[in-house]
Amino acid sequence: MREPDSLDPVLREWKAPEPAAELDQGVITAYRSAVHQPRSSPRWQRFWTMRVSVPVPALLAAAAAIFALFIWLRPLASPPSSPSTSDAVTSLNASGFEPLPNGEARVIPAVETQK
Repeated sequence: MREPDSLDPVLREWKAPEPAAELDQGVITAYRSAVHQPRSSPRWQRFWTMRVSVPVPALLAAAAAIFALFIWLRPLASPPSSPSTSDAVTSLNASGFEPLPNGEARVIPAVETQK
């Protein structure tokens, strides 16, 4: 596997120096400054720097729900309107109305009603 090296016994005897006491305090200070924002900053500044973690499946589900609502609530296309003609009668004078004796309906062109 590995050939024996003459430095192996020296490395086994070597001891790493103990870290300085200032190192612990420096690490704690750096952690607190990175994690905690100072309370002296206004809320509106903290609002613009905040982070929100959203899992990807939840984000995809929300996007699918918004898309489904968009499709469901969109206005439907109106059917094409028939061209209006000036020959159509839009009002009716029912004075002297008498029903037909056999109950059949008759369609009278507007030209005949104006005579």
